[in-house]
Order: sequence, then C-alpha cells, then structure tokens
Amino acid sequence: MNDNSERDLRLDFCRGVALIIIFIDHVPGNPLSNLTLRNFSFCDAAEIFVLISGIAAYLAYGSRLVRFGFAACAKAVGRNCVRIYLAHLLLIVIIAGLMLWAARQFSSGTDYIDSVKLQWLVEDPWRAVVAAMTLAYLPRLMDILPLYILLLTVAPAIIYVVKRDYRMALLASATVYALAWAYGWNLSADKYGREWYLNPFTWQFLYTIGITLCHLSRTEPQALPWGRRWLWAAVAFLIVTAIIAWPLNQLGLTQTRPFSYIWPADKTYLSPLRVINVLALLYVFAYLVSPRAQWLKKGIGALCISCGRHSLTVYGMGLVLSCIGYVVIQESGARMVANLAVNILGIAILMLTAALLDRRSAARRGAISPAAMGIRPSDGAVA
Repeated sequence: MNDNSERDLRLDFCRGVALIIIFIDHVPGNPLSNLTLRNFSFCDAAEIFVLISGIAAYLAYGSRLVRFGFAACAKAVGRNCVRIYLAHLLLIVIIAGLMLWAARQFSSGTDYIDSVKLQWLVEDPWRAVVAAMTLAYLPRLMDILPLYILLLTVAPAIIYVVKRDYRMALLASATVYALAWAYGWNLSADKYGREWYLNPFTWQFLYTIGITLCHLSRTEPQALPWGRRWLWAAVAFLIVTAIIAWPLNQLGLTQTRPFSYIWPADKTYLSPLRVINVLALLYVFAYLVSPRAQWLKKGIGALCISCGRHSLTVYGMGLVLSCIGYVVIQESGARMVANLAVNILGIAILMLTAALLDRRSAARRGAISPAAMGIRPSDGAVA
C-alpha cells in the first residue's frame, strides 16, 4: 500500500481478476476452470475479493469516519448496502427466471432447477420469496453479495475499533472466528437445512484483516513485516501448496474419502490455510508490483482494472452470463466449441462493459470535477 491519495491500481486489478475467475468458475463443468487459482492453492477468487474489499472499505470510509463521525459513515455504508441488496434481489429474479425458462424449454436431461438450488422457489414460491428477501434463502451462486452486505454493515464498527487499537479488533474478530469453528455457527440458506456457503462468522476475519492491513500501511507501516526474507517465505509456501493442491484437485480426491475428511481447506468455515494462502498471494504481488506499474495502465491490465472499478455490475453480469453459458453448453451439440465461445465471449463482454462504464465515468468527471465537490480519489465506496 502507498500512503498518498492516488488510487492504488493493484487493488482494482486484483479485484477485476478475481471477478473474471469467479465467472469462469461459476460455469459448471467449464474446462477453463481447471486452470484457475482454486486448482493450485488452498484458496480461490472469493478470498481475494473479500480481502481486497476489506482494504477498499477502509479507503472508502476510514477518512469519512474521522472527518464526519460515525453516524455519517454508517449512513454512507447504509446507502451502499441498500444498493447491493437490491442488486442481489434483481439477480435472483433474473437467474431464477432464466433457469426456470430453460427447464421448461429444453428436455436434454439437465436439471436446471437443481443446478442453482431453486427447488424451494418451485415448491413454495411465496415463502421462498420472503426468505430470499430476508437473506434466509440463497440459491446456488448467490453467496458473495449477501456476505458482502453483512460485512459492509459492520465495517464502520470494525474501522472504528481498528483506528483505536487494531490489536483489539483482530482479537475480537479472531474470537468470533474460533467460536464459529468450535460451535458450528452459521446462517440458514434454505428450508432444507443447508447453510450459507460462505459463513459470515468466519469470513469476517479475513475482511477485518484487510481493514487492518490498510490501516497499518497508512499509519504504522513499520508494524508490517516487509523484506526479502518474508517474500521468500511466502513464495515457498505458495509453491508447496501448489504441489499439494494441484494433483489432488485434478484427480478429484479432495471430494472423496479419506481425503474429504482430512482436506485442510474447508471453504465454508474459511480454513486457516486459506487465510494464510491468500495473504501469501497478496504479499508476493504487493512486493513485486508497484502501485503505479505501467503495465497496469494499458492492455489487459487496464481492462482488469476497469472490471475492478465497477465490481458490482461486472459481478452481476458475470453471474448471469455464467448461467446462460451453462445452458448453451448443455444444449450444444459441440461442447468444445460451446465451451470456447462461452469463455471468450463472456470475458470479452465483461471487459467491454467495464471499459464503457469507465468511459462514462470519465465523461462525468469531466463535466463535474471531483475536486470541486471536495471528493478525494480514495473516498469512493466500492462494492
């Protein structure tokens, strides 16, 4: 992290890459997903997204908390939460409509309703709708935004404590994390007894770490371990995890006995190894890549940054495209061609959309100067 007011391009780049990986991984049976992060480590794109979101929350609301107070900060967070909540409900409507239409339209033997866990909506639509509105029903793939809403809701309180004593914030967060592991705390995801795939009681720990890292980088950089010795330790850890994770994932052994009982990378409860793994990835990337590296400003790097800047739109579009892609692949007579087309077109659409949104934002900034409105580059709330 850097201390100046310029936006750190690495944050948007990492988040943009994470969103593209999430799109790829969300297409069931996508062969390209065999090459994504989850196959070479104990963590995947979700951990990157949450960790970066914690850092972004501090950048967006840390200074607001100091200048305008807790109430004003909470109000700004509340507006953002409402926006994300409405986007979540809209995505449920779109995806449920798409998959129910596909289930009626095609008879290929694919159970489109079960593929995204829409049984409750079919069996008891009114109760399912009410449960969805209260986040007590999360169809498959609908995990990240509800988690983000809850994390963002408590962000002002976390930032408040971190600014006073980051050790107390980490201790409180780690205590909740440990208790969730010990007593199986989680929230219900549907009437069938399934729980939230991303347990908010454990994932808040990674979010708090992100907030703390950003705070220390700006106030006490000397408190963060930095140097080649730590770099080589992180690189060695990543190499070892790749050696362990890749063959087990490729052979599917992590889902079969006895490996399913000893696999140390539980995602729902956020295994400690997943936390260490994503922190090692962040460390290596932050050490080797400058915050204003030239390659981030052009080509694929710039497009990934655009995706990261417009994360809510890109995530939602990626979710819809992944479901459309699944139907296209299942109904296609040429699976290989369909897989190739879904990946290329899907990623291209996401990047093009983000680039167009960037251009529109630039046009607006040209019409109304942010400086004239008293807004600094680090004040923008990010979803």
